[in-house]
Amino acid sequence: MTGPTASDKGILRPQEAARHIDLRRYPVPGPLGRYVERYWSVHWDLPEGSSYESVVVPHPCVNLSFMPVLGAEVHGPGPAVSRHPLTGRGRVFGAKFRPGGFTAFTGIEGTALADWVAGAATVFGPEADALSAVVMSREDGAGAEAVTAFLAERMPERVDARYEELLRIVTAMLEDRSITRVDQVASRFFTTPKALQRLFQTYIGLGPKALICRYRIHDAADRLATEPDVDLARLAAVLGWSDQAHFTHDFKDLIGFPPSEYAAQCASAGRELVMAHR
Repeated sequence: MTGPTASDKGILRPQEAARHIDLRRYPVPGPLGRYVERYWSVHWDLPEGSSYESVVVPHPCVNLSFMPVLGAEVHGPGPAVSRHPLTGRGRVFGAKFRPGGFTAFTGIEGTALADWVAGAATVFGPEADALSAVVMSREDGAGAEAVTAFLAERMPERVDARYEELLRIVTAMLEDRSITRVDQVASRFFTTPKALQRLFQTYIGLGPKALICRYRIHDAADRLATEPDVDLARLAAVLGWSDQAHFTHDFKDLIGFPPSEYAAQCASAGRELVMAHR
């Protein structure tokens, strides 16, 4: 079994989020874990008349999600943050595929999946809608068992060697913070940047450079949330940016505002959390 290909990072202003949502993660059993990274659920119960917007820097993965009203949907990897306005009481359950896992599982090329949202029935047939009703009627554990049984019946019969290679590459990119350029990845895996680009576009719909940047943005946002006073120039250097200006540009391009502003938001949320527990 491969190692992690997606971190637990990505929720913006996590101190604030923890006051409004309950995020839970569950392992995927058996051979299905070759394609699906984990199951997850989000629960919320907000006071009447209040609302909260959960903001997430997405992983380069496809998610199969189950919701009470919308049913089962497939969400491809997005190019920007995803926003989820919440009110009242609710729950979402999901299966996060590994980068490239959905393509290896279904045969749908990654180039068609980037920023794609569709009803799961368009991929898995009407049985997906029936599955959604089952998942939403059960607790998380039983829902995960139902999804596992559903997907296990549809697993590919043959091992995809190119997908196996992709998993090794993505695992290294996630775990090794010294990897900051595509040519480093190509050299380590005895290939070329152009071949890497084709592989990543085919299975993920995003290029290797985008994945390196996405993982480092996750790291940066996580560090700024826990240490909002960190020196930005030093943080940029530690995470592999050539200078603070490039770091600021990439961070703002994905998240929508510069790291200094995000750090200030996290500091404010942290102070509010301290005051709430006095």
